[in-house]
Amino acid sequence: MKILFLVRHYMYVRYFDAVVVELARRGHDIHISADKWELTGGQRLVEDLSAAHPNITYGWTPGRAHGPWNELAKALRLSIDYLRFLDARYAGAPHMRGRAAERASRAVRFWLRLPGFSSDAGRRRVGGVLRWLDRAVPRSRWLDRFVREQDADVVLITPLIELGSPQIDHLISTRATRARSMLCVGSWDHLSSKSLIREPLPDAVTVWNATQQREAIDLHGVPPERVVVTGAQCFDQWFDRQPSRPRAAFLARVGLPADRPFLLYVCSSLFRGTMSEPRFVEEWIRHIRSAADPVLREMPILVRPHPQRMEEWQHVDLTGFKDVAFYGSHPIDGESRSDYFDSLHYSHAVVGLNTSAFIEAAIAGRPVFTVLLPQMSAANQEGTLHFHYLLDEQNGLLHVARSIEAHLDQLAAAARESHAPDPRSRRFVETFVRPFGAGEAATPRFVAAVEALGARGPAEPAVASGAGVWLARAALAPWLATVGARLGAVFLVRRLRGKWLKDARALVRARLSRTKRWMLVRLGVVEPLPGPGGSLMPKIGRAGDPAKGALLARIPEAIAVREEIHALGRTSNPIIVGPWLTEAGFELLYWIPFLAWARAYGNLDPARLHVVSRGGVAGWYRRIGAHYHDLFALYPPDEFRARNDERVAAQGGRFKHADVTPFDREAADRIARAHGIGKYRLLHPSLMYRLFSLYWRQLAPIALVERFTSYERLPAAGPGELARQLPREYVAVKFYANGALPDTPENRAFVAGVVAELAQATDVVLLNTAWRFDDHADLPVSARGRVHAIDHLMTPETNLDVQTRVIAGARALVGTYGGFSYLGPLVGTSTVAFYSHPTGFRFDHLDVARRVFAGIGGASFIPLDVKDAAVLRQMTHVSLAL
Repeated sequence: MKILFLVRHYMYVRYFDAVVVELARRGHDIHISADKWELTGGQRLVEDLSAAHPNITYGWTPGRAHGPWNELAKALRLSIDYLRFLDARYAGAPHMRGRAAERASRAVRFWLRLPGFSSDAGRRRVGGVLRWLDRAVPRSRWLDRFVREQDADVVLITPLIELGSPQIDHLISTRATRARSMLCVGSWDHLSSKSLIREPLPDAVTVWNATQQREAIDLHGVPPERVVVTGAQCFDQWFDRQPSRPRAAFLARVGLPADRPFLLYVCSSLFRGTMSEPRFVEEWIRHIRSAADPVLREMPILVRPHPQRMEEWQHVDLTGFKDVAFYGSHPIDGESRSDYFDSLHYSHAVVGLNTSAFIEAAIAGRPVFTVLLPQMSAANQEGTLHFHYLLDEQNGLLHVARSIEAHLDQLAAAARESHAPDPRSRRFVETFVRPFGAGEAATPRFVAAVEALGARGPAEPAVASGAGVWLARAALAPWLATVGARLGAVFLVRRLRGKWLKDARALVRARLSRTKRWMLVRLGVVEPLPGPGGSLMPKIGRAGDPAKGALLARIPEAIAVREEIHALGRTSNPIIVGPWLTEAGFELLYWIPFLAWARAYGNLDPARLHVVSRGGVAGWYRRIGAHYHDLFALYPPDEFRARNDERVAAQGGRFKHADVTPFDREAADRIARAHGIGKYRLLHPSLMYRLFSLYWRQLAPIALVERFTSYERLPAAGPGELARQLPREYVAVKFYANGALPDTPENRAFVAGVVAELAQATDVVLLNTAWRFDDHADLPVSARGRVHAIDHLMTPETNLDVQTRVIAGARALVGTYGGFSYLGPLVGTSTVAFYSHPTGFRFDHLDVARRVFAGIGGASFIPLDVKDAAVLRQMTHVSLAL
């Protein structure tokens, strides 16, 4: 049997790939044809299917030619779709109704407001006229020829019922060839939130369950004998599936700790313009991290973005939260599907707003939670018909709360329960996903329905156009002529305007460029600035655009920073700088360069600056302030970590210096009392964080960081007296577990192998410490032979100073890619930094680091994926052999 599968775009095939494969396995020929491109991986899925099965081919469906008839068809069909949402059933779905209204013809909207047409009977009369005109739209000869050449026995179509869908033309051309047609309902909301199925009705409609069966009959007017209940074939792949890796390995892969149960947040494709889900997730995490229940407060969180809404996350940064991972891609191939299932299977509970991922979570047996807040539920949850299927008291799936407080109580209770299947999820699956029994897959039933349709032979011939069609075309002739003339005029104007605008823009750009250059020369702005500091430049070796810097300096956060630094410069009080409480990477890459800029901009006297950090890093700040005070002189490591954890909790789980917390203020006060500092001013890292977060959230270019930093190598500090206890030549090694290089058996083996190979060529000095100051634990490496440990040379108050001196005297630094690896190039030591989890770190920080190190010159910095190390090793062996 020859089957033609018409899809709007290839990503729709993901709902039916198991059906396509089974049909191919049974010997049928399938040609998959898409209307338009998509960029989320659908074509790759189809290519893989075709490569695995020679009787599966794919291509593109021709569309209706552009012109008056095409414009008329779109306007008529969008207006007919609008009428559906004026039904009383959609009174509680104002956003769905509004979305349809925006796309409908203004003339039709005006018509419906006239007396006699706003009632149900009036709308039926308007709909009758619109459908009469729609029947007058001639078939597309390109589609007719395409369908005829395919010579299919059965034509499958999905989704068909998008608003204003052009696929109605596909169905009309299919009927003209007498091929049998089947509408394949793709998702749970397609029959309730899209357009109506219109004439000519397909010969069969496949649905998941009794609920969709009622929708097809009651809402769409499909005869009951044409509706085939198969179950939800798209979910068959998740039944009886086993995790692809152990729990610890999966959590290491995504960068979460494995010692506690975790929450999984699954994102949705919400109505655009109604709310920002990334902002909601950010606030939701803050509520979790501030929860009264200690178990809930400490639960790791995995956030899976919706694959079609990745752009919404460009301005939200979750890296500041402790034990929060952002991970996941579209599950369309083996690896991504395994990742997706593992995240569901191992999660303790699943949270979201309105997504089909709820159904997959139910199949995995997980409890599913949501919160219905008025500002978002009216449009995106209770404002849709299909969402109510999840709320059904008897067979519904969701654990629902109507406030954040109640939601947190539900999650806290769930956090203390065992990791057992949720009975509510099981009941929902048995009624909504597999109505013939949890053990009976839907795919065989779907395939049987396709084969049964093909066995019925050719369909009845299409009814020839009658007098009504010709009358409608005659009535439309003046409108079509007017639209044709308008389209021709628009095309001509666009061509002429495009050429004129191109010439005019080039002239204006040239004039503005010359004017700007003249003004900058007159002002002396373009003269190169003196000083040895490296510049964070978009192009290495070229000065940044001064005008662009001036523009960036006018943003509110930049103005606030400049005013604060200027105010500090006008006072005579001592200034406590810090305290710096977190990782070394941000301190080296952002904080110290920001302070260098601030000292110069505010003309701050170094004698007034009292820098507060930890680990003996006075040398890092030698060019900043005259005084350095170490936190470990006041707080033992265990107390320091405990107080820092309290600070993180007070900030809603954010690890970074988001604000001046009680711990910051207490530390500054204790420093002041201990060293006789009177009334002081505070230059706190939160000032820098508020400014640079614009870049980290992609709200400003990298030039913002350039404008407010001054980069240079750290002051020279060799091993000094430590040299007597170090080898004459050595490589420094610092491997620790983080999101980029999780603590997994594979990574431990890799680290041991790297150290062993280094030790064959030179002495190795391990920078492991005896203390753990944060969540980054050193990976264990044995010290023997040419591998030397120096933890006995460190105290908490000197550990970073000792490590800095050892790195400065080393031939190279080898270790984990992370903030600590930046220390190598900053002291002039070439560095190789390994990672195994590219999604475990932010590439914008790596971009800044690369630009900085290239700008200051000297040492190399090579970040390297662990899988590439084997390739380099093989290349080295080949070069030696040659």
